[in-house]
Amino acid sequence: MVTDAANEACQLHNVQFYNLLPRAIVCSSFGQLHKKLALARDDGTIEIWNMVCAAFLEKTIPGGQGLSIEGLAWAGKRLFSVSLAGTLIEWDLGKIPYAKQSILVTGNAAWCIDVSKDERLLAVGTDGGYINVYRLDNDEITYERILDKQEGRIVCCNFDWTGDFLVTGSADAVRVWDVRNGHAVHKMRTGRANSNQETTVWAVLVLKDFTIVSADSRGKLVIYDGQMGTVLEQHFVSSADLLCLAHSEEKDTIFVGGVEPTIRLYERVPNKGNSGAKIFIRAYYRRGHTHDIKTMTTYGRYLFSGGLDGSLIVTAAQPFVLDIHYPLLPSPASVLATECRLVLLKYINYLEVWTLAPSKKPTQGGVKVLQIRSKKDEHILCAAISPNGRWIVYSTESTVRLFRYDYNRKEPTKSRLLRVQNTPEHLATCYRVDFTRDSNGLFLYDRTDNGTIQYFSCAADENDEWDHKQSIDAGRWLPETIHLSAVSSCSRYLVCADVASSIVVFERTASKWKRSISLPRYKLPPTAIAIQPDRTRLAVAFSDHKLFVYDFNEFTFVFSTYLKLPAPTSSIGGIAFDPRHESAMVLQNGAKIVSLRFGPDVEEEVRQQEDAKQSKKQRPALNGSTDVDGDGGEVSLTKCKLRLVRDASRLVSIEWLGENELVAIEANALSMVEHLPAAFRKKAYGKM
Repeated sequence: MVTDAANEACQLHNVQFYNLLPRAIVCSSFGQLHKKLALARDDGTIEIWNMVCAAFLEKTIPGGQGLSIEGLAWAGKRLFSVSLAGTLIEWDLGKIPYAKQSILVTGNAAWCIDVSKDERLLAVGTDGGYINVYRLDNDEITYERILDKQEGRIVCCNFDWTGDFLVTGSADAVRVWDVRNGHAVHKMRTGRANSNQETTVWAVLVLKDFTIVSADSRGKLVIYDGQMGTVLEQHFVSSADLLCLAHSEEKDTIFVGGVEPTIRLYERVPNKGNSGAKIFIRAYYRRGHTHDIKTMTTYGRYLFSGGLDGSLIVTAAQPFVLDIHYPLLPSPASVLATECRLVLLKYINYLEVWTLAPSKKPTQGGVKVLQIRSKKDEHILCAAISPNGRWIVYSTESTVRLFRYDYNRKEPTKSRLLRVQNTPEHLATCYRVDFTRDSNGLFLYDRTDNGTIQYFSCAADENDEWDHKQSIDAGRWLPETIHLSAVSSCSRYLVCADVASSIVVFERTASKWKRSISLPRYKLPPTAIAIQPDRTRLAVAFSDHKLFVYDFNEFTFVFSTYLKLPAPTSSIGGIAFDPRHESAMVLQNGAKIVSLRFGPDVEEEVRQQEDAKQSKKQRPALNGSTDVDGDGGEVSLTKCKLRLVRDASRLVSIEWLGENELVAIEANALSMVEHLPAAFRKKAYGKM
């Protein structure tokens, strides 16, 4: 759909044919040390989210067909996972994440994992009824012991606060184990709703006073005395299975979730009838999911939950927060070929190329002209299409493919796709790829710890051969994973940013690419960057909504401020400079498209409005705050005007197409729902 332009407004291409499938969240774990959330999806992918300020996806460990992650656990900065293949894996989350150690556990498939509060012990529960205990010392995993075998699989486990006892859940029972001698201290039977159907304990939780909480398939929340092994309370929560638990230490609150897509809260309050004793009462509930809730974890006042619908939902109370992160692919998931009006859409294991409607004929767009499936259906790490639409490249963990695409605009069925056979030796697997704006240069970000960027050039002749020109040693200045990059419109500058807040500008000279300048490092990682067309201005946004525009040719800050955005809990995921105005840009703030104007005229206008308001009543600034550059001490522009352009629930990216057209790519909401099973439905009295 293309909207009509009026006055200074632009035409908006509302792309909604990006048919992503839902990917369920299976398990999650929050790392308290560096405030990062790790979650695993049903295709074996592990995602690392930075939760220091506004949440954003920092790193991704690709999965594959047949892979299954059933549990995640942090021990300081170390991340562990267990799978149905019966392996315990420690992941190295360096520049290129990889499996650092892999251990086969006793008892076949592994169902659960937990790390003690002092981070010295790790326990794994298996399908064969064995509990494997390992010691975490000196950055190694050392076998400690196997606890006594029990009948049936270990579904869930949780250490107490001392690390000496382990509580496990299985069929019809909750057990308390003494880790020091390997024997069971207590066995608490759950009972059955039906005599012929066993009760599965899906989640257990141990509180600081050794109170044990369990959630089971009967829909009951059961409270036990861990010292005596007796039942204290029972609460009937739902008529369906309860699958996960979480505990908030701040308010002594328990969160319960399951097949019914409602999170219920139970608060611990003093019992009036018994002085000194405390009981749990149902307080209120939270809604946001549409299907089963499979995992929950907390940090401070925030609750992170995920489930079958694939959405990561962040909620909090007082003040109320509801932030939904839909199961989108890591950015960039879409690339525009501006010269031929094509858009490349990246999926898990295939690519699609679609046409965009002409500005004067809005009904002639939205036609799929090409689909490329990866070899052996491997997960695609990155993909790109050249601005002229002639070249397409993608990479998986094992292969990289370069294609020449001869697109016939008049008759798309006669277009040709040819794989480039004689590729240079350095054309190896990568995790990120960029074309230059003239379509004659290609950057491949190597999947090695060296952080090398391979640069290729296409010969300007009939053969169209690609040659390797240079290996850019970017690892000298970018110690972490490069998650953001931008190429200038003149194809002379390349800007890269990593998750360690390093931002480097590379410049192409007559012979090769050289580092031009490294920007001052900020305390938080950037979430979006963009280079202004035909200028040497770089816009950078950070997770705390700090935004600055830096001229790397004059070494000065043009604009710098902290934004008060419509979606304060969402990060700035994209920046697109307005080609019609020197001091204007469009921001992607979560699911919202926001226009921003700055400059001397806006600065003066905003200050006059503030002075008029402060003369009547003392109030803070409307938007922005005074900012002084750290290097030269010069005061840059700090005031701006924001305006909400559009609210798109599943916004993927924004990019300008020409002078007066903005392309907003959204994931199709219907495709994310229609492939899900039927949601739990509870019959309400008096309703159909």
